[in-house]
Amino acid sequence: MMTRLRQRLQSLKSRKTISGSFWVIFGFGVQKGVQLVSNLILTRLLYPEAFGLMAIVYSFMAAVQMFSDIGIRPSVIQSNNIDDSRFLNTAWTLQIIRGFGIAAVICLLAYPIANVYAEDMLFGLLCVTGLTAVVTGFQSINIILAERDINYKKLMIMRAASQMVTLIATATLAYFYESVWALAWGALFGCVLDVLLGHFIFRGHTHRFVLDKKYVGKIFRFGQWIFWSTVFTYFSGQGMRAIEGAFVTTETLAMIAIAGTLAWIAGELVVRYLGAIVFPTLSRIHREQPERFPAVLAKMRILAILSTVPLFGVLSLLANLVVIILYDDRYRTAGPILAVMALVGAMRTLPMIYQNALLSIGQSKENFFSTGVIAIANVIFLIVGYEVAGLYGLLMAPGFAYLVGHVATSFIVKKYGWLSWKADLIFVILMLLFAAATYQLNFSG
Repeated sequence: MMTRLRQRLQSLKSRKTISGSFWVIFGFGVQKGVQLVSNLILTRLLYPEAFGLMAIVYSFMAAVQMFSDIGIRPSVIQSNNIDDSRFLNTAWTLQIIRGFGIAAVICLLAYPIANVYAEDMLFGLLCVTGLTAVVTGFQSINIILAERDINYKKLMIMRAASQMVTLIATATLAYFYESVWALAWGALFGCVLDVLLGHFIFRGHTHRFVLDKKYVGKIFRFGQWIFWSTVFTYFSGQGMRAIEGAFVTTETLAMIAIAGTLAWIAGELVVRYLGAIVFPTLSRIHREQPERFPAVLAKMRILAILSTVPLFGVLSLLANLVVIILYDDRYRTAGPILAVMALVGAMRTLPMIYQNALLSIGQSKENFFSTGVIAIANVIFLIVGYEVAGLYGLLMAPGFAYLVGHVATSFIVKKYGWLSWKADLIFVILMLLFAAATYQLNFSG
């Protein structure tokens, strides 16, 4: 009887995982579709430098957000205290405090950043965009609870609707004002809409301002290594834009930002799947059936590799053609940049599933070490790459950094019996083949 019950529960959880996977992929597809349409519309309404300015703004926004990450979302997903309203309200209150803190820091940094880049508009753009952090801080904690249970249907539909309305609002502002301010005010409008919809659609827990000392301590203890991991993750992602901005012109930075939007589509799908499905699933398996953990992780890793390489590889092969079809002549130089960034994006996903696995068993310290190696290697290779090979050396640097980081991560997970050199070898061979083909198609002529 108990065996049948366990089988039914396992079947129910499997169906929930499959359903969650579908809605995550569906939501991602809609989001990327809207984002691409938005990109195509706005690049025709605004001048290229506008996207370069916003790339700088978002890189510093990401810096402050990531430097203040105390792991609220993963704390709630992994915690056994979700039946206690004081725990949930403490998490929500900390989320709000963090939002105000982010906005305050951004406003304080706005003037010196504008001076460093010699762009007066950055001051106002940073202050307005910083308000999005205040708004987002009030997002419903019920959304995290839905993610914990892998219930994504309503969340994906809500975000798709919010994105479409935000696109219409931003495009309207861009049409009438033809200014970079359309992007800033559009982002703020989108955040307000997203938070209002979140509280309206996701009901259950009633929010109150609470700071329970016991739960504050638990969240900070779990999140301390996530904080440092996130700091280093910044220098592996958005932080690159801030550093790149010191080496290249605003227009070239705009080309990198546009190419990056296309290049990281497949990577974002992998990241979204890892965070929305893999992390909660592995956390549950670690709590309930730890003996199954290595086998499940191996299957998920193979799936990630098989989906990553072809997506990035095909995009790198078709890079010039994609840019010619989607953009006008002003953005033509984004083609070769896209070819390189697509291959680098594939390398970026290589250590990610191991990092999620480490977090799912509570090893945030070891995850921190992995991200730290990648971040340090990223900065070093970026500077050296630019000095040795200019723009393309700068673009290729992160790929080598992620490879180094993956090797370091492999030594960490080896003691858990998770390591698969065969899968890594297949990944590297395929990437080398795509790199050679990409060079022939996009650079040899």
